[in-house]
Amino acid sequence: MEEFLKLKPDHRAILTSSPEAFSAIKGLLQTTGYETVYNVERIGEQKTGMATFACKHPMTGDCLAIIYGISASDEPSHAQAPFDFGIGGKKAKAMHAYTQHFAMRTNNIESLRGHLESRGAKFLTPIFNSADQFGPLKQCFSRELLDDEWFFIELTQRDYDSSRIGKEKGTAFSDETVRALYNTKQAEFRDWLKTQKKTKMFESDDKTKSEMRRLLEGLEPKGFEKLVKPLARIVVNG
Repeated sequence: MEEFLKLKPDHRAILTSSPEAFSAIKGLLQTTGYETVYNVERIGEQKTGMATFACKHPMTGDCLAIIYGISASDEPSHAQAPFDFGIGGKKAKAMHAYTQHFAMRTNNIESLRGHLESRGAKFLTPIFNSADQFGPLKQCFSRELLDDEWFFIELTQRDYDSSRIGKEKGTAFSDETVRALYNTKQAEFRDWLKTQKKTKMFESDDKTKSEMRRLLEGLEPKGFEKLVKPLARIVVNG
C-alpha cells in the first residue's frame, strides 16, 4: 500500500441544532478531559456564519469540532441543514447533533487527492495550504456523499507531530481555512436551495460505497468508521 493511503483519524465535525445544544456539548467535553484546540464565537460570511469549538483528549487522541450554524432571517446556514431539512428523507424532531464531516490525515494530501480524483472523486475546495500554531497544515474538502445526507470527507496533512495537539497549548486549525470552507459550503447550499440537486463526491451510491470501502482499508485504527454514523451507513450498513 502506498504511504499516502495509510490514514489516521484527524477529527470529526459535529453540527448542533441550537445554541443550547452547542453550549451543553461544549461544557460536557470541557469537563471530561478534552483540551480546547480551537474556539471562535462567529466565523463565516457577513450574512450567515457559525460558532466553532474544537477539542482533543490528550490521552485518547480523540478530536472533535462542535459547530452551531448561525442563520439569517431570510436564509438558513448550511450548518443547520440536517435540522431544517432532515436526513435520510426524514426530518427528525428530536435530533440535536449530526456528524457533518470526517477528516482523515495523510502524509501526502496532493497524492491522495489525485488518486481519488483518478477514481472519479469530486472535491468542493482546492487544497488550502495554511498553518496552525503547531506547524504547516493542508486541508481539502469533498463534495457530499449522498443525496439525502449532508456528510462529506476532509483530507488533512499536518507536517508536524500531531500528538502534540491537546498536550501542548495551541490552536490546531486555521481561521483562514475555516472561513473559506464555511463560505464555499454556504454557496454550495444556496445552489441546493434553488435546485434541490447536489453534485456528489461520486456519481452513484454504489460507486460511493465501493470507493469509501477501498479508501478505508488504509485507515487505522480499523473499524473507526463505525464511530462516524453517516459513513457507517454507507460502508457498514449499506
